[in-house]
Amino acid sequence: MSMRKAVGLAAIALMLCAGTASAEGRNVGKLSIGYQRVDAGESGWEDGISSRYWVNDNVGIEGNIFYNAWSYKYNDNAEVYDNSTLTGTVKVMYAPVVKENSRFYVGLEGGLGNYDYKDKLSPENDYTNTFWGVKPLIGVEYNFPGISELGLNFEVGYLFSSAKDDPTDDHDIYDNSGVRVGLGAHYYF
Repeated sequence: MSMRKAVGLAAIALMLCAGTASAEGRNVGKLSIGYQRVDAGESGWEDGISSRYWVNDNVGIEGNIFYNAWSYKYNDNAEVYDNSTLTGTVKVMYAPVVKENSRFYVGLEGGLGNYDYKDKLSPENDYTNTFWGVKPLIGVEYNFPGISELGLNFEVGYLFSSAKDDPTDDHDIYDNSGVRVGLGAHYYF
C-alpha cells in the first residue's frame, strides 16, 4: 500500500464520520500517563511509556517512548549477540465520533528510533541503525463508566518505516513496513 493510498483512506474515513459526534467526551484537558504496546513486526512486541492529552472532544496528542532489548544464546547458554531498540513517537488524533465513554479516532503517528546490534563473537559485525517511521491509523479509546480516569485503547495502522535488519549486508535486509496493532492503557489526572 502506498503512502498516497493510506492518506486517501484516512481522508475518506474522516469525511464519512464527520459531524457524527454526539456527546461530550471524557478526560478533555487532562494529562495522562500510561502503557502502550505495539507490534514491531519481526522483532515481536515493543512496550513503552505513554502520555495522552485530549485538547478538546475531537483533537488529541500522544507521546511514546519504547525500549526493547534481547539477547540470543546457543546450546551452552552463552550470549552470542545483543540487540536493543529505542524509539520515540508522537501521535496526533482526530475523533469524529465521540460518545460519553468512548471515542473513535483516526490519526497519524511519526517517530525516530535507533537499533543497536552487538556481536560478541565477531565485533567487526557490530552496527547501529537510525530509522524513522510514519503510521496512519484508526483506533478507539474506552473509559469505564465507574472509572472514567482510566482509558483503554486499541489501534491498527500501516507503518511506513526505514528500519532494516542489517544495513551493511545487502543479502540480509528486510523491510519493517506493514500493518501494525497497538494496545494501551492511560490514567488521566
